[in-house]
This record gives sequence, structure tokens and C-alpha cells, in this order.
Amino acid sequence: MISLERVSVQRRGVIALDQFTHTVHPGQSVAVIGPSGSGKTTLLETLATLLPVHSGNFSLPGLASTPDSQSTQRLLGYVPDIIPIWPMIRVDECLELFATSLGLRGNEITNAVTQSLKEVSLHNLHGHRIDTLSTGQSKRLLIARALLCEPSILLFDNPYSGLDPAGYQIVEQLVTNSQITGRIIVAAFNDANVSENFTDLIVMKDGRKILGNRFNPELFAEVTEWRIRLKCPSSAAHAAKILGHLTVSSTIIDEDYLLCNLATRRGPIEEALAALTRAGCPIATCAYDPPWPAQVLRALVHD
Repeated sequence: MISLERVSVQRRGVIALDQFTHTVHPGQSVAVIGPSGSGKTTLLETLATLLPVHSGNFSLPGLASTPDSQSTQRLLGYVPDIIPIWPMIRVDECLELFATSLGLRGNEITNAVTQSLKEVSLHNLHGHRIDTLSTGQSKRLLIARALLCEPSILLFDNPYSGLDPAGYQIVEQLVTNSQITGRIIVAAFNDANVSENFTDLIVMKDGRKILGNRFNPELFAEVTEWRIRLKCPSSAAHAAKILGHLTVSSTIIDEDYLLCNLATRRGPIEEALAALTRAGCPIATCAYDPPWPAQVLRALVHD
């Protein structure tokens, strides 16, 4: 379990994380959203024990008295947003260096490198020089580095940035599997484009937690309306009429597509879909536009 109680962190004398309180339990995957400068990266670096806590109480499972000890670092896997300048050596040699720094020896190193490369689908590039990797492959190598010791806590800063489609699926699978394996995942998103397989959502502003809840739009009662895009083949105008009593506003894009702002006080989106179904209106697709976490951010954070 990760526990933060009124934790404050400073950067260059300025408070970057302010009285932050939250608890994350094994198996939870937490998406953190907020505007630029809201403290998302500071939160991750604090969890990764890269930044000292100025005040408050912060605890991790098995946290040693010295945060940079090997036992603590084995517990954590941190994937930063920016790809570092790798040493110009082979992929396997690079990971071997990191594994050695974490205290692995002999066959432990070989097994850890092999397994982590397999998890990110880079096993076929085992002996390739790092400077031959694409941006997406380099980002996957960062993930492999984080997985070397099979950490119980995995931290991602802007997880999908720079990833190729294969890498995107790898991150998605890691998040999904965490609910089974009990691994904790905390990921900060710059664009609030969060996938549906996260279990929790935190909204931040100015170093503070504005709100935290389970990953379910219906739990964010602070949002007064949801914007959705409907595809009703050849029936957009008809759908607009049917939903008139549920919508704050609607825009007919063309004969197939309709944009609606649904008043949340009138019930969940499923009620709108049920109304269309009862009226015999065809529905091909229905989606939040933009994704609902971005709408939560817009509703809660006013710059």
C-alpha cells in the first residue's frame, strides 16, 4: 500500500506538492490528470523516492530507512516521460548495467534481462545497439528497465508518449494485469486521454489533489453535463428530437452524427441510449467527446 498524508514537496524553494493525501492499495491502477504545472510529475518522483518529502507522512510497503537503498529501488519501477541519452552499447548490456546497480548477480541478471525484454516484445533486439532503436522501441526499453526486478509499484509519466502501437498495447496489458497480480500502477497523463482499464482517477491543480474517485464517470457528480457523440445512421435529426428533454444542447453534424450535451441530473448516458432504442432510432456508436476524464478536468479545473 502507498500512503501519503498531508505530504508537501518543494522544488527550488517552491511548493510543488501541497498537503497531498491519498492511499493506493495493491491492485489499483491510478490515472492522474491535471493542467501543466499541477504537480503530476512531482507526485510521481516523490513516489519513486527521487524527491525528498518536506513535510507530512509518506510510506511504501517495505520502504527502507534509506530511500535510495537497493531494496527500495527494487520495489519501484519508474518510466519517465523523456527518453534518456542511452550509452552506445547493446540493448542487453544496457539492461545488465541497470540490473547490476539494483544488486542482481549472475543468473539473476541474465534471467531479469531476458524476461523484461520479453515483456516489452524486444527479445528479438537483444543484441542490437541502442542507437539503432526507433523512438517507440526506446520507450519500450525504458519500460523493460522498470520491470527488471518485477516491482510491486510501477510509475508512468505520460505513459503513451512516444510509443508505437505495440508499446501502447503493452502498457494496456500491464494496467489490466495489475488488478490480478496486485501490482500498484500510478500514471500521470498530460492530455487526460486515459484508457478505460484504470481503476481510479485523481485530478490535480497547483500541487493539490482536487478530487479522487473510482474510474467511473457517474461518481463525478461535480460534472453537470456530459458531451457525447452519437452515430445514428440517417437518423441524426430524429435522434436530436428524441433526446430533447435530456439534452442541454445538441448539434447535428450531418445526417449520421449528432453531438449532445446531456444533463447529468437527468440520469446516466444509458438512459439516453434506452430512449433512442425505445423509439426505434438506430445507434451505431456512442462515445464521450472528448473522453470523459478530459471533461472532468475541464469541469473541475478553471485556469
